[in-house]
Amino acid sequence: MNHYSKRRSLLRHFSVKGIHYLGISWLCFFVITACSQFEVAKNAPTSTTNQQIQPMISPTRENSPKPIRENPADLHKIELTEATTGWNKNLMVDDVPYDLYIPPNYNKNSDSHQILPVVLVLPGWNYPRTRWVEDTPLAEYANQYGYALILPEMLTTIYESAYYPETEMRWNSLPGGKFIQERFIPTMQQRHHLLKPGSHNTLLGFSTGGRGVALIALENPGLFVAGASFAGDFSQENLPNDNLMTAVYGSFYQFPERWTGRDNPQRRSPEWMMPLYLAHGTDDAIVPPEQSRLFYEALVQHHGENITIEYHAIASAGHDADFLSQQLPNVFNFFQKFPQQVID
Repeated sequence: MNHYSKRRSLLRHFSVKGIHYLGISWLCFFVITACSQFEVAKNAPTSTTNQQIQPMISPTRENSPKPIRENPADLHKIELTEATTGWNKNLMVDDVPYDLYIPPNYNKNSDSHQILPVVLVLPGWNYPRTRWVEDTPLAEYANQYGYALILPEMLTTIYESAYYPETEMRWNSLPGGKFIQERFIPTMQQRHHLLKPGSHNTLLGFSTGGRGVALIALENPGLFVAGASFAGDFSQENLPNDNLMTAVYGSFYQFPERWTGRDNPQRRSPEWMMPLYLAHGTDDAIVPPEQSRLFYEALVQHHGENITIEYHAIASAGHDADFLSQQLPNVFNFFQKFPQQVID
């Protein structure tokens, strides 16, 4: 697809326990003088140890998809299924392959209530899922910090929510964003008991995968505790002649609403709720660094210090594996700040 590779040439990322003593202790002392006394005890407050946490739902988007909700107290009973430690390769969701890495220090027979943390890893445009582990020390950090890695083969998707009559680039029968939300995440939850609500789920992506981090977080509010996006594009209206966006949404000049609607992360920044680590090389010749900076500024404008958002402009860094490798230690340290809900 040389026409579309002009811009991307490398890697693209809860009553009070009101115990109503309605069976109240009535102390009746019948005296010969017909005196009667009683005492009622009720509404003795105690604390609760089984609270149901309700994910925040954005008030600005009534139709935002909602993640599956479970009782967090049951999460510690979940065990990894249909996978072994090490690499589980060439698994399939429909016709889309994925690899699953389970760190060697994971012990599914442990009595620990710790939930296996997961990184959903999104590659750059038109590059195989293996590039992250081939070109960076991602697996080493997964081992060090004890994270599982899920790597779907996303190739040429830009995590679009829909196709249009003008769409010339269809990565699969389902649009990429729709596939992740409706097929991939539910399959991971059912097949492996991974990416469950209340777990330590994180997102990592580069370039178009970095854009995917934002769109997946927005479409699955509350499911991911943190994310990291490298050199992503978040406001495509600022790149009106972009070949990849045009190939999916049609011309910006004819269909601006497609470019500025559901699939525009920056325009949806009021909905944002996930801690995010942003990094962009100042010498990136593929995706303008302003894409990350403008997204960061929009998020801070709407959320201030209520959500942790970091932006790092990496001097002299380009759009390459060296840039990614340099940022990985910071990313895993960032992820560690936002653990899953503690279960007693």
